[in-house]
Amino acid sequence: MAFSTKALLSFLLLSSTNAFVAFVPSSSSSLKVASPPLLSSYEGDYEQAPTTFRESEVLGLRLMQEGRTEEALQVFQQGMRLPGSRPDVVRTKTLSGPSPVGGSFGGLEGNWVFSLDEFETQAAHYNIACAFARLGNVQESVNNLQLAFQAGFDNYATVRVDPDLQGISGTPEFEDMMSQYERKFPNPFGLFGKK
Repeated sequence: MAFSTKALLSFLLLSSTNAFVAFVPSSSSSLKVASPPLLSSYEGDYEQAPTTFRESEVLGLRLMQEGRTEEALQVFQQGMRLPGSRPDVVRTKTLSGPSPVGGSFGGLEGNWVFSLDEFETQAAHYNIACAFARLGNVQESVNNLQLAFQAGFDNYATVRVDPDLQGISGTPEFEDMMSQYERKFPNPFGLFGKK
């Protein structure tokens, strides 16, 4: 199937995977954007609910700065179900007829999906951990920090000094988790103090 250069992207919410999907229609004259129904109950004093992960991250951080931690937590959590910056193509069906690039069958129809990349996943879990820590929920905060670490976040020094995480710093759950992830550097000659 050939697409004209004038064809525009349309965006749809793929509810089964909570991913944002874009597809190129064969004939379209306008750009249609379907906002996800997420955050529809959000009654903040902001113009509209976020439609991308980045928008939710910015709004959540603003709410944290304003001391509106419970609202920030909701925004961060719902932001994980919004489109991120990683594009991918999901093949949906085989097309009949000859392949446009050669071969025995017509090819595959696909949809563009925008999911969270590894840095967005790290940031989302870290921000959720900070919100839970501010709310005094040690276990959920530690669980989300662990998810951030598993996604590749490794700035353990920041975790130790982040004021948002002060509420959990020093708890047994936090210290146990940090001891699993913080790198232990060998002290081969005992030059820098005791082990």
